[in-house]
Amino acid sequence: MTAKSGDPTGDVPSPTVRTILRAIRDAEAILIAFPRLERALVVDTRNDDGNRPATFIARLGFNAEQQLQAARTARPDVPPMDQFVMLTWGGSTRAFAEQGVLPAVLNRLPPDSTQEAMAAFEQLRQRERGPAKAVGPVAPLSTETEGGEGEEEEGSGDQGIDMLMTPTTLDEGGSRPGS
Repeated sequence: MTAKSGDPTGDVPSPTVRTILRAIRDAEAILIAFPRLERALVVDTRNDDGNRPATFIARLGFNAEQQLQAARTARPDVPPMDQFVMLTWGGSTRAFAEQGVLPAVLNRLPPDSTQEAMAAFEQLRQRERGPAKAVGPVAPLSTETEGGEGEEEEGSGDQGIDMLMTPTTLDEGGSRPGS
C-alpha cells in the first residue's frame, strides 16, 4: 500500500495517514520515502550509548537494504538498528505537515532534536518547490564526484519502493533473513 495522492491538494487518504501515524508511533527508526522528490526522510529515534536521535535526508534507494545502508553511512558511530519501518508518502510536503505526520515525527524526538528534524523537512520542502537539485547534506546512495553528480547504483530510483508497515528485522549482517 502506497500513500499516493490523486487529490490535487496533495492530501493522502485518511486511512493511509492513520496507518502511517501508528507506524511512526511504534518504530525505533523510520524511513519515509518521497518518490516524487527522489529523497527519503530518515528518523532514527534511538538515544543510547551517548548518541542522540537523528533526522536527515537520504537519496531514495530501490530496496530496504540500500535505505538501511544510507542510514548506516550517515551514522557510522551508532550501533546497527534491529528494526526499522519504511513508508512511502505520495502526497505533498504541505499535506505531510497538515495531516499530522510531521507533528507525529517531532513528537517522537526529544526537544533538542526537533530543530534538526525541521531543517531536514525544510530541505524536502525546498526540493518540492524548486528544480530537482540537492538542498543541504544528503546521505549518499550513489558515488559522488567533485561536481556533486554521480552514477547511481544499479536499481536506484523511485520505482519499486516497498512500503513496509511492519518492522523489518535484520540479522547480524544487516540483511533481512532469507535475502
